[in-house]
Amino acid sequence: MVGFYFKSLKISNIKNIYIVIFTNYIVAIITCYLLFNESLNVFTVKKSISIITLLLGILMPTIFFILNKSLIRSGLAKTDIFQRISLIIPVALSFWLFNEVFTWSKFIAIILAFTSIVLLLYKKSTNKGNFNGFYLLAVFIGYGTVDTLFKILATNKEIPYIAALFTVFILCAITSLIYLLIHKGTIKINYIYYGIVLGILNFSNIYFYMKAHKIFSETPTLVFITMNLGVIIGGSFIGKFYFKENLTKNAVTGIVLAVISVILLALIQIDIL
Repeated sequence: MVGFYFKSLKISNIKNIYIVIFTNYIVAIITCYLLFNESLNVFTVKKSISIITLLLGILMPTIFFILNKSLIRSGLAKTDIFQRISLIIPVALSFWLFNEVFTWSKFIAIILAFTSIVLLLYKKSTNKGNFNGFYLLAVFIGYGTVDTLFKILATNKEIPYIAALFTVFILCAITSLIYLLIHKGTIKINYIYYGIVLGILNFSNIYFYMKAHKIFSETPTLVFITMNLGVIIGGSFIGKFYFKENLTKNAVTGIVLAVISVILLALIQIDIL
């Protein structure tokens, strides 16, 4: 829904993009505080400030801008797929950062993911359109980096995760405000309303994902598969039938490989493979 909503807005002005992003994080901060205020205080928030939260505070608003550009230039289906298979980055880095053991199943998942990227990026020179592989790769690298940083943050038992998330939202709002002040132009009031809706959708995405993991704590793969396959398949169908995006045979093959890669990653997480 975040990708669908952002694409449907068709925001081209940078000033308006950042007013939407800034408002989105203000809503996320307020919602987070209202839901989890018992876990938040000056001590926990101050303790959660670190290099990781600072990096996330800078990267997340920047990625939103890149996401918007990718949605406009490459469409919802391809953008959502590149966002989902970016999970291969934290998986690959886990060998170095988290001392994870190499297995052939992980290697196959990585190969499938990168093969799907090649197929989705493939474009005949005779085709005319607004496809831009740069923003797709930026989405892939950006979200992969954000996922890795969140994984590092989540594994730090000394910092409450809710407090860290609240701090990240505050830093994202500050970064968005800086971007907003840098770019010249007039602010239209309707984009503030757009930001409120986006903030509700964005926070709900995080909240229900966390809630699902709490309810299905013994079967996290169910949550993992549902989220990733839902985004890939849902984004592809919405892109195809609502936005009339063209999906070539290579793109369809890329989607299938991306789905297989995500399933493999899920099975790997519960040590089935």
